[in-house]
Amino acid sequence: SPNDIIDLAASVEEHYFHPLALAVVEAARAHHGRHFDHKEVEFIAAHGVASVIDGQRVVVGSRHFVEEDEGISTSRHRRRLQALFRQGKTLLYIGYGSRLLGIIALKDQLRPTARATLERLRTLGVKRLVMLTGDHHDRAAELAQELGIDEYHAELLPQQKAALVAHMKSEGARIAFVGDGINDAPALEQADLGFAVSRASDIAREAADIVLLKSEIEAVPEALGLARATLRTIKQNLFWAFFYNAVGVPLAALGFMSPILCAAAMGCSDLVVIGNALRLRWWRLRS
Repeated sequence: SPNDIIDLAASVEEHYFHPLALAVVEAARAHHGRHFDHKEVEFIAAHGVASVIDGQRVVVGSRHFVEEDEGISTSRHRRRLQALFRQGKTLLYIGYGSRLLGIIALKDQLRPTARATLERLRTLGVKRLVMLTGDHHDRAAELAQELGIDEYHAELLPQQKAALVAHMKSEGARIAFVGDGINDAPALEQADLGFAVSRASDIAREAADIVLLKSEIEAVPEALGLARATLRTIKQNLFWAFFYNAVGVPLAALGFMSPILCAAAMGCSDLVVIGNALRLRWWRLRS
């Protein structure tokens, strides 16, 4: 049954922290599905997962994985698959014992704040928004249009994502890359600044320069805004410290200030610098 297909896929996907895998596991939990006992799960980057259930090899992943690597034909269902692609669906193929057992069609649900978040990035000085995804071209095009993304590249393997980041860097661009999956790790490593969200895979978190404590993308402009506010505060404090000493030291050396007044003035300088830095505790990103 359809529920059996979801339960079977979820049983081997539950250890894989990829958005598609999490969606399948969530669907199985929603109908209180049963768990299929399986052998150790094998993760194949940019392809999917594999295991053994009842002596049969189970594979869950992309068409390339199932058809090209595992030799499971999908040609009988080509017309139906194309119809699902045209609807903007992402397809997850389930192979069992060298035959195609079923397909799960998923469609991303955009967060209500997604477009506003990307616009905030533009206000912070981001020149170009580019989406690099392993999803189908049709779905990537639909998302890019909905979100106002400048450029997109679809059906990419991990090394292709990294190569595109390297190419953009070679053209003089400074790249901040946001990712969460194993497939994003090479690009995160290649970027000038790599962001991983809190629910990212261990490999992505290791490759990233910054690991956000939130799983929402809204945290990216917050982190950039806070970083800039912090740097601005450091510059203000340095200017104040240099200016204060440039004025105060000559006055003290020429005898215009007593030692007690100098000590008091130095304490006041410290209080100003600390007070200015503490303002960051109440910092909020402006809409």
